[in-house]
Amino acid sequence: MKIPDALHQSLILLKNHAFVLGISLSLLMALAIGHAWTAHRAFRPDSFTSADDPSLKVRVETCHITPKFISVSGWVLSDLWPGPKASFVLTAGDRAQEVSIPYRLQERPDIAHAAHKDGNAFHNRYGFTAIARIPEGLTPDVHLNIIAGHTLYRMSHVCRT
Repeated sequence: MKIPDALHQSLILLKNHAFVLGISLSLLMALAIGHAWTAHRAFRPDSFTSADDPSLKVRVETCHITPKFISVSGWVLSDLWPGPKASFVLTAGDRAQEVSIPYRLQERPDIAHAAHKDGNAFHNRYGFTAIARIPEGLTPDVHLNIIAGHTLYRMSHVCRT
C-alpha cells in the first residue's frame, strides 16, 4: 500500500471541498465589494467655485435618513449635464461634514420626453437612486451637485428622518 505524499493529500482535500471553498470566497468578495460600494467619502464643496445654473431642474422623489443609512432617489436635468464636460455628484450633510453618496443612474423616459420636445434625446438616464451607509450625526441635507471644470452648481433638499 502506497502512502500518498502531503501534496497529493492536499489536492484530494481541495478537490473534495472546492465547492465549500468557492462559496466562502464568493461571500467574502461580495461583502468586501458591498462594503466598499456603500462607503462614504468626504466631499469639500468649498474647493469649487459656486455658480448658479438657471437650467438646473431637480426633484428628490424619495429621501429617508436613518442614523446609519440614507436612501434617496429622484432626477436631475441641466443644459450642462448629462454632458461630456460635467459630472453629477450626490452628497449629504453640511459643509463641515459632507460626504458623497454612490448612486446608480436610471432611465427616465418621462423626463427625457418633457426635456426634449423634438424627440431627439441624447439619452434618458436622468434618474438616480442611492442607498449608502453614512457617518453618525449627519444632517438631513441632500445636495445634487453638477461639477463642470472647477465650477460647482448645486441644489439642496432637506430629507425627513
